[in-house]
Amino acid sequence: MRIFLLILQFACVAFALFLCYQLGMTLSTPHYDLMEVVADVGTILICIDLSTFLFSSKKQQGMSLEDYAKQLEQPPNKLVYVTRKLGHLGIMLILVSWIVPMIHS
Repeated sequence: MRIFLLILQFACVAFALFLCYQLGMTLSTPHYDLMEVVADVGTILICIDLSTFLFSSKKQQGMSLEDYAKQLEQPPNKLVYVTRKLGHLGIMLILVSWIVPMIHS
């Protein structure tokens, strides 16, 4: 399971880098769809949030239920808190990129 989570974390980072490249190539052309750019930015933010979550939640093997409950009661560190809010912003950007064209047409 640990190997799968590590592969998933690297896949999130690789996909975010690919989307950054694709976004740069899209913005370099004079004609681009703004809602597609907004959706790509939202996806990049979600990938960053997921990879940070996977990095910060590396659990120890054999953790008891009480230790896990104590860990959940503690507030997350600042990096996880900020990336979680960025992930929420990414979800909102993706929703906006779907809803605005429906309203506009």
